[in-house]
This record gives sequence, structure tokens and C-alpha cells, in this order.
Amino acid sequence: MFIFRTKGVCPPEIHFEISGDLLKNVSFVGGGCRGNAQLITRLLEGLEVSRALPLLKGIQCRNGTSCPVQLCQAIEQAIRGDLAESGDIRVHQAPQQFSRVAVVADLKGDLPALQALLRVNADALICLGNSTGPDDDNDAVLEAADGERVIFLQGPGDRTDSNPHFFTFSMGNRRAVGFYSGYIQELTGFSDYSRFSLELLMVCNLSGYLQNEEVFPALLAMTDQFEADVVLFAHTGLYRHIKLGSVDFINVGPVKQGDRNLWAILELEGEDIRVSFEATPDISGL
Repeated sequence: MFIFRTKGVCPPEIHFEISGDLLKNVSFVGGGCRGNAQLITRLLEGLEVSRALPLLKGIQCRNGTSCPVQLCQAIEQAIRGDLAESGDIRVHQAPQQFSRVAVVADLKGDLPALQALLRVNADALICLGNSTGPDDDNDAVLEAADGERVIFLQGPGDRTDSNPHFFTFSMGNRRAVGFYSGYIQELTGFSDYSRFSLELLMVCNLSGYLQNEEVFPALLAMTDQFEADVVLFAHTGLYRHIKLGSVDFINVGPVKQGDRNLWAILELEGEDIRVSFEATPDISGL
């Protein structure tokens, strides 16, 4: 997968793949004429690169260039090795419906905290990131979670690098998405136009993780473009729930809160979701 930042044309990015000598999954994103872009991508799908390049050259639209010319430049850079292949921003979608989930963050290899979490009555147990850490219990945590209801997302402090960056699931008619923080923007392959990027950008950049209430009206106006109805995130160390319009924003903090373990509970109630924060005593001494 390659992401090319354009110059002089309407769509700011072009996404495409090269498989062998075949052009795959070309997409002009973020603007421009949607109909023409779809036609171009359909005609190019599966075409040999050697045949595609001559078709794209020499077409002028504006600013001395065009979308086909920009795509041509992108392909040529990819072939020369001047355009790095993008890393994989991983999105995992739960295949099943949930009615009750528990959500934490920053487990950091805390086995007793995980054991307490496993006692919670929930369809799924989600750790938004940093499930592993510098402690020696990382292997024990991963082993204890194996085969259980636990879903680990990738965080900036995780020892492993194979968990999804975004996790999405459904509760009734409501779609939820979870991620750790805006560190995902710094990863190779992140695009402002990828799935759930808008939710991340609005939470992390616009609102400062919901700590700048002055921008809430602007955030509310953007929720009409969200794919998700529930947005879960970590990073700030806080537990907080704010509803703007029809979207629930839930800030989830570290599971360890002094001498207790704390998590967020999402429970389906009719067509809505009830959000609460529950705690249990620390069981590390048991």
C-alpha cells in the first residue's frame, strides 16, 4: 500500500497498491470529482504498470498537472523506491454483537489487575493500549488473556507490535470505535482520510482529548460525518463521559487507580448505551 501526497490537484492523497506488475486499489481521496476518480480507478484496476504509465502521462487539468499525472508520478516514485510502502494501520471489527463490555487502558503487564478484570460480567474486555509494559508479568498477562474475552489494542508503550490500532464493534444499532491516542498519526501509513481517522483527529487534535470545551460546538458539528456513534480513547489518564448530539465520547484511564482497579462499563439499554465506571478492591495481596 502506497500513500502519495499530491500537489496542484483537488484530492490531497492518492492511495494505491502494486502487486507484481499490476496496479491495484487506486483511490483518490479527500476531494476532487468523485465520478471521474471512480472511472479512472475502475479502468486501472489490475492493469500492468507498464501499460498504465503511458496512459497517465501528459494529461493537463490545472496548475500544470492533473490527477492522472500525479498518479503517474506516484507510481514512478514507488518503482524507483523513492516512495516508501506505507505501514499497516490495523482496524479490527468484531464479528459479533455485544450487549455489555468493559474497557480499560494502560494495563502495563499488571496480572492481578487483569485477573480482576476477568471477573467482570461482560461480553468482551477491551484494553485500549499499553497492555504490556516494563514489568516481568507481560508473558503471564498474555497467557492469562489467551482464549478469554480480552481484546488488546496497540498502544505506544506496548512491548508487542501486532495488535489492532482501532477496534470497532456494534451494540444494537450503535457502532463503537476504540483507540489509544493520537500517536497513531505519527505511524507510517496513517492517512487523514482512512477509516476512523476523522474521529481520532477531532478527539485528539481539535478538542485536546475533550479537555478544551470551547471547541465542543465545532466538534458537535463534525459528528454528522463520524462513522462511529461511540468513541473510546485513552492517553489522558482520566475517566470521563461526554455526550455531544448522538455521539458518546468516553475517555478511559489506567486500570490501576491507587488501591483499586477501575474500568468503564458500556451496557446496551434499548436503543441507547449506558456508561458507568466501576471499581473493585485491589486483589494483588490475595
